[in-house]
Amino acid sequence: MLRKIVPLLIVIGALLLTLPQVTHAAAVACAKDYSVQADDWLSKSSEKEFGSTTAYPAIALATNMKHAEDSSYALIVDPNRIEVGWKLCIPSAEDAKTLNATRYKILMDTKGPGSGNPFWRKVEVGGDDAAKAWGVVTLAHQAPPEESDVQTQIKQLEDALTTGTQGLVLAATDKVALNSTLDKYKAANVPVVTIDSDADSPVKLSFIGTDNKAGGKLQGQYVCKLLGAGAKVGLIEGNLTAQSIADRVAGAKEGLATCNANVVKELSEGTHSIAGGQKLAEDIMTANPDVQALIAINDNQALGALAAAKAAGKTLVIIGYDANPDAVKSVAEGGLAATIAQRPANMGIFGVNWIMVALTGNAKEISNRIDTGTALVTKENAAQFQ
Repeated sequence: MLRKIVPLLIVIGALLLTLPQVTHAAAVACAKDYSVQADDWLSKSSEKEFGSTTAYPAIALATNMKHAEDSSYALIVDPNRIEVGWKLCIPSAEDAKTLNATRYKILMDTKGPGSGNPFWRKVEVGGDDAAKAWGVVTLAHQAPPEESDVQTQIKQLEDALTTGTQGLVLAATDKVALNSTLDKYKAANVPVVTIDSDADSPVKLSFIGTDNKAGGKLQGQYVCKLLGAGAKVGLIEGNLTAQSIADRVAGAKEGLATCNANVVKELSEGTHSIAGGQKLAEDIMTANPDVQALIAINDNQALGALAAAKAAGKTLVIIGYDANPDAVKSVAEGGLAATIAQRPANMGIFGVNWIMVALTGNAKEISNRIDTGTALVTKENAAQFQ
């Protein structure tokens, strides 16, 4: 008998592996439906139905779970935003209590700790704001000590799977090295979105972030605008195995090509720091005394390059990327020529929001790319970004 059962179990197991990935959403019933009126908020509906403004997550969760089976119900991506005419699912008081007691454990693993980098701090704050808005999300933050530390990020991701992580918002330190680890997330039915730095993995549901190539192109084009044809430019690069960095460099070269600028030197370093940018700028200026401009892949390196240029008594066109507060201040004061503004807070917000969409059974609704936008910050418009 055992000999007959074992092969049968093997066949059943193999069939289960081929089934579509199941969702985390549970079945939910609506005590009633509600059509959103002008000046409605989820908290307002919550107070009316359950006597508490803070019970609204139950309505958002129930509505999304119903949307997964009936598209006439709204899909709530951001609990702070609902629109007139949307059909909401109002659960029973008992179901609402259960839904509000649920906790969704999400990990945000970025490329740098927010405490040491203004850009990543904005990403983290955005994620925290989204988690607070959902009311049922427990958001953990992790990052390797350096953006180039791929192995530490892999270990963090592997460890997170053993602690019950249900969703992953990831800024990948390397576009391919994480793929086998992300395969484990798929096997564990844990949805993944990437932010800022993409991973070449079919596991991710979406890439959420800046069109880094477009941002890099803005850098190159601005050098062309300021210096004209044949400008001599140095590129201060970073960890090129990170897709975001590679895209910025490629975009900068495209922009420079519009005026046949001459890239006299390209140098890379993995710390993406002020000190790193200063050292590379010194090396470029030493090897190419006639260099006219420096393009850096982030603001830390750009500010380091500015310090190096000042120490050498040179006035160069220096352009950064990220629009961090210190960089925008420098642009406003005539130090850096420009920087590229991203929307790092949106990366955190959208990352958490779309993971919650997936966890309520609506992964199919997620676009494979969500652009958070770029803008060129110059002395003329710097005040808008301060």
